Amino acid sequence: MANYNGPYQGNEMFKSFTKTWHRHSYPDISPSRPELSAAGKTIFITGGGSGIGKATAIAFAQAHAHTIAIFGRRIANLQMAAEQIRNANPAGTTTVIVESVDISQRNAVDAAFASAVKKAGGAKVDVFVNNAGSLKPPNPVTTYGEAQLRESIEGNLVGSFNVVQAVAPLLAPGAKILNISSGIAHINPLPGFWVYAALKLAIVKMFDFLQAEYAELGVFSVQPGVVETELNQVSEFPGQDDVDLPAHFNVWIASPEAEFLKGKFVWANWDVGELKAHAKEIKESMLLRICLNGVPM
Repeated sequence: MANYNGPYQGNEMFKSFTKTWHRHSYPDISPSRPELSAAGKTIFITGGGSGIGKATAIAFAQAHAHTIAIFGRRIANLQMAAEQIRNANPAGTTTVIVESVDISQRNAVDAAFASAVKKAGGAKVDVFVNNAGSLKPPNPVTTYGEAQLRESIEGNLVGSFNVVQAVAPLLAPGAKILNISSGIAHINPLPGFWVYAALKLAIVKMFDFLQAEYAELGVFSVQPGVVETELNQVSEFPGQDDVDLPAHFNVWIASPEAEFLKGKFVWANWDVGELKAHAKEIKESMLLRICLNGVPM
């Protein structure tokens, strides 16, 4: 930790772990890099019909993934996304599987994942991307409706719990699990967004425990940037970052190059070259973990 001199100013809103702050994709995280190849791999992505989930699926196809299964509630969106994903593989060898499911319903999740595995010829899941989620309009703690709270818990925390339990027996040895999170889990409070922040933090802790309980897995939590998506429109924060940034970053973090980030929370805006320069420090310390500031337990 002694060699790290940050944090640095990322943009006008956020601090950064790295000196360099990205808003667009760049060569180090390009899915066309041979070092990031997903050839022969099976990828499962929840919320894969739009936004960051769809862009991530496209990026894995560009990296020559063998099979990509996308899950979501809106079948029309999934079907349109599937065509884009297939066409993204330059060799035309990516199989795309579509499964309509509400992740808050455990039995439906089990059935959808089992169906996808069957369509994939029984293949084990090499990369699982927990991306689906929901966001309600902002409302203070004292006036937030109980019904909305319960809906948010079901759609976010319970949904993430369901997919983790459903995918666990389907994972390949050493599988990578990407939890697409939000910086709201650790930044200073934004009035009105307490439910989303609390649930994102709870989900990060769930994945922290998953990493601790299954050391052979590679578990990562990612702040994907501020991207103009349907969910982001609810927040009314204007988009800052191109959707290809988190999509390509997700391909990179699922690669062997990012093994040192297992169990960590990272932002897609951070420069991967600079992250790799601090690999030993990051791996052997509490850097990039959510903890009590000043008391590194």
